[in-house]
Amino acid sequence: MFIVASDFKENGIRLTEKFNTLKNKFKNNKMEEYTESSYSFIQLINKRKKPFAIVTILAILAAAIFSSAWFIKPKYKSFAIIYPSNLIPYSQESASEQMLQLIESSNIRNVIVQKFNLYKIYKIDSLDPTAPIEIADVYESNVEIKRTQFESIEIVVLDEDPNRAAGIVSEIINAMNLKARALQRDQTKEVEVVVKNQLVQKKRTIDSLNNCLHEIRVKYQLFDYGMQAKEVTKSYLKAVGAGGRNMKEIDAMMRNLEEKGGEYYELNKTLDALLNSYNNTKIEYDGVLRDLIKELTYANVVTQPTPSFKKAYPIRWLIVLASVISANLFLFVLLLILDNKKK
Repeated sequence: MFIVASDFKENGIRLTEKFNTLKNKFKNNKMEEYTESSYSFIQLINKRKKPFAIVTILAILAAAIFSSAWFIKPKYKSFAIIYPSNLIPYSQESASEQMLQLIESSNIRNVIVQKFNLYKIYKIDSLDPTAPIEIADVYESNVEIKRTQFESIEIVVLDEDPNRAAGIVSEIINAMNLKARALQRDQTKEVEVVVKNQLVQKKRTIDSLNNCLHEIRVKYQLFDYGMQAKEVTKSYLKAVGAGGRNMKEIDAMMRNLEEKGGEYYELNKTLDALLNSYNNTKIEYDGVLRDLIKELTYANVVTQPTPSFKKAYPIRWLIVLASVISANLFLFVLLLILDNKKK
């Protein structure tokens, strides 16, 4: 058994050594192939310097020409950074997320399109059935809205006119303010209707209580239950001490207090509580009316949009670099194919 285990261990060691030998050989072969290919690449460039130089010059000239203002109209960038203010977020979303949704809404996009006549500027036929889709695509390619890591919102606009780019950014902020104000006013109007109905209902109840109290005052001569009860008691005791004079009037007042005194007291108590509630509701209603007419802003502008007369698009050096690399790569592949055919 020990002999078998020893043989198995020796065989395992031999297999491991063979595997490592093959692995190193494979690595060496790959390295040699990589070195040879690199050498072939450099050799080919050295051998064909003139074609590569000509292609590089032509690529530079072509890229410089086709990226000029004659072929690609330059665009200028304007941007603003804003923080949300006075926004009441819904459910679990943050104020910045709510602001982002407002700015990206189709309502605000339509406002911008109409105000700056973007159909004409972007050369889109507004009567075409696909015009809304086309204008939305072009708008989104020129307007970038994103939330920063600091919970602010950055609005970036590219346009062929630097002043119009800054104007679009400013109008987006203004349209967002108007949209947020309209949404909050709609909510406030709903609250105003509810609170107003409460006031009307409480006023009706108060009027009904006053009518009941007025009837008791006129019919039963009750005005102040506590004071009248004391006075009737005193009068009764005096009348008894005086031999029962004026007992008839005192008895009538006592019957009135017995019959309607408790009701009068409860009605008065209810009326006082209802008047207090009505006053509180009236204060709340006045606050709602103030919310309806106040002009709030919902964006604190940290960085104001300004016209920039430095081109932001196209990036000509990047176009030239990409053109040179692409042209030389194509030439290298072409020469490599031709050399292989010759061989």
